[in-house]
Amino acid sequence: KSQAENAHGVLRDVIFNKALFFNSQKSISGLIGILIDITEHTQAVEDLRRSELKYKTLIDNINSGVAVYEAKNDGEDFIFLDFNKAGEKIENIRKEDLIGKSVLDVFPGIKDFGLFDVFKNVWKTGKPEYFPITLYKDERISGWRENYVYKLPSGEIIAVYNDKTEQKKSEEALKESEEKF
Repeated sequence: KSQAENAHGVLRDVIFNKALFFNSQKSISGLIGILIDITEHTQAVEDLRRSELKYKTLIDNINSGVAVYEAKNDGEDFIFLDFNKAGEKIENIRKEDLIGKSVLDVFPGIKDFGLFDVFKNVWKTGKPEYFPITLYKDERISGWRENYVYKLPSGEIIAVYNDKTEQKKSEEALKESEEKF
């Protein structure tokens, strides 16, 4: 890859391919070459890199948990592809400990919680679904979660969720306080 000036004096990204050709005595008798302008390709790659960086920065810095899943076995399982920092904090788990693993293994209570059926439905229909505040429990963690699940054009499932445990505790404390008076 190199750069070359076009007829208007504008620098363009190019690839130069060349080949020697030989005469009947096997001596070099010439060189043929082609200059390919790859400026648009180079720009598209850079635009994609910037877009991915924007997405990654946004996802890693929002307060909601975000998990990206790939469906396996015709939607009978979902494998973690990505998990943001807020999700790590909410679930008290490191991203490295769940990437490539089944959601059923990492969160064994997901079927009882009801979210697994939402994953399957969103994956099959492509229609986003809201999953209201519900208590999640397993042997490792327990907490109230609110989820919004949607499907990307690539087929991956995204869950954007919030920990509503403190809100539910406050509501319960207020209810108890009102009952006393």
